[in-house]
Amino acid sequence: MIKSFAGINTIASLLSKPDLKRKASISLSRMLTQLDMRDLPYDTDLNANRRNDVTRHVSIGIWLIPVAANQSPTAADTSCAVPAVTCDLRRQGIGVLLSSRVTAPCFLVAAADLDGVWRFFLTEVRHQSPRPGGWFQVGLDVLRIVDLESEQTSRFRNRMKSLSGT
Repeated sequence: MIKSFAGINTIASLLSKPDLKRKASISLSRMLTQLDMRDLPYDTDLNANRRNDVTRHVSIGIWLIPVAANQSPTAADTSCAVPAVTCDLRRQGIGVLLSSRVTAPCFLVAAADLDGVWRFFLTEVRHQSPRPGGWFQVGLDVLRIVDLESEQTSRFRNRMKSLSGT
């Protein structure tokens, strides 16, 4: 009879490829939980596990950076970032309201955590739905976390400053 080795799962996890989509999903979930918990009274209606897949209608300011179909996210032009607002959030993705249709198949979503650190998530457009008032709701599926080059980060910050007028 073959006995199972106690550390086989640990060794197998070290040899397998990391699940980038899961890592990005958990990171996004952490940021959303922080934002939810900031305004939540601590004595009422707390769940044992705040990470669930229920849609939450939360408005958070984000930036969208278009990524072409055959383009690496680290080559995206961050000076083309446009401000947007979330309309619903899930662990797997983000619903965003925009005033026009998007043509890019993918976007880098820039979101700041509570400490003001910008996180960048590569997302793929799943749907575009017309909304009242000429708006479009764009569903974005989170694929992975992206670490930008220093040039890209600098162009992104300059774009934010130029649109905010400061």
